[in-house]
Amino acid sequence: MGKSYKRSLIAAFLIVSTGSQVLASDSVVEAFTNGKVKGELKSYYFNEAYDSATSSDNSVWANGIKLGYKTDSYKGISLGATFQGADVTAIDDDANKQNKTMNAGGAVLSEAYVNYKYKNTQFKGGRQFISLPLIKGSGSRLIKESFEGYFLSNTDIPDTLISLGKITKYQTRTDAVTSTTNAASFTNSDSNTGDVGEFNKIGTNGAISLYLKNKSIENLTIQTHYVDFIDEVADLYIDAKYNFGGEFKPYIAAQYYNSNYDNSATKDSFMTGYKVGATFAGYNIHASYTSTDDDGNVNRGIGEAATASFTSATSTTGNYTAGTDTWQVGVSKKFGDLSAEVKYTSSDAELKKNDLDQIYLGLKYKFSGELKNLSLSTEYTIYDYGLGNEAKEKNELRAKLIYKF
Repeated sequence: MGKSYKRSLIAAFLIVSTGSQVLASDSVVEAFTNGKVKGELKSYYFNEAYDSATSSDNSVWANGIKLGYKTDSYKGISLGATFQGADVTAIDDDANKQNKTMNAGGAVLSEAYVNYKYKNTQFKGGRQFISLPLIKGSGSRLIKESFEGYFLSNTDIPDTLISLGKITKYQTRTDAVTSTTNAASFTNSDSNTGDVGEFNKIGTNGAISLYLKNKSIENLTIQTHYVDFIDEVADLYIDAKYNFGGEFKPYIAAQYYNSNYDNSATKDSFMTGYKVGATFAGYNIHASYTSTDDDGNVNRGIGEAATASFTSATSTTGNYTAGTDTWQVGVSKKFGDLSAEVKYTSSDAELKKNDLDQIYLGLKYKFSGELKNLSLSTEYTIYDYGLGNEAKEKNELRAKLIYKF
């Protein structure tokens, strides 16, 4: 158990014990008895089929649980914890392609935090799920990624959120994950033993995060995220979105990435992106474009969901590679309890073998009545890699059955 995690548990214990001695003990008891339990029972089936004899088809069926508890607030203080468990029920994967994503059994305490709120200021420290442009854990697999960190946020400035924090550890999906494409580094000292992901040290000394979000101009939202992965790379992310309103709700958006590496042998780089969209008869339509500078790769942050690119698709990390231009068009619509989305994404890379076209179809059905907490989703993606003799195809199916309580 890491020292920082021990400190977070000690802090939680001291808060509770001090409250029970100095403050009204029955109020502390009420904070726990009025706490809320939330959970998910999950069953996932993934299948990959290749058209190449050198690549191996595979499939995996895994089941798991996510169980969380959060106390009620007492004097502005609340505690929270989330447990995740997974079991691989059946697998056919001779080439071990699912080792980094789904093929792992076991359990992990993904959240264990202290939260304190005073007026418009909030502190949250310990293990926690984070969703920021450059620090974002993915929940697309059975085990959701998490981080260990400490954040202080404030909303005193009207229509503005300011967050300052530090992250020190990163919990992966499985323990086979040792690196991520064009992302910040971390150390996994117990790799590929078939367990779920544990908390791994980030870089040399973690990362400092500064995030700002502003909505002071009507219809305009601007967010900026700066993260210094100490002794590795400093990343800057900015985006702005303007909603015009009206019947068709049109909008335009722009984004900018910049990566400044500490190692002079690695070239700095940047990415720009643009997006337009509107709604017609309930159909949400968008078109987007991103382009990465020819000089070097952009570091997209940390966490498999740290892919804020406007052309984000099922496979996105290649968009951040030097000299890659990516286009995307998509449409989505709700039909009662059924949601549907179709996207086409095309990446033009410097190396033609890295070119990638993706056709994505996503369907999600949310049951009603006595089964209102149950949902079923399917995602089907066709990948077309490379050109000429280096061309290959892959079809991927992801099916997820989730019951929330």
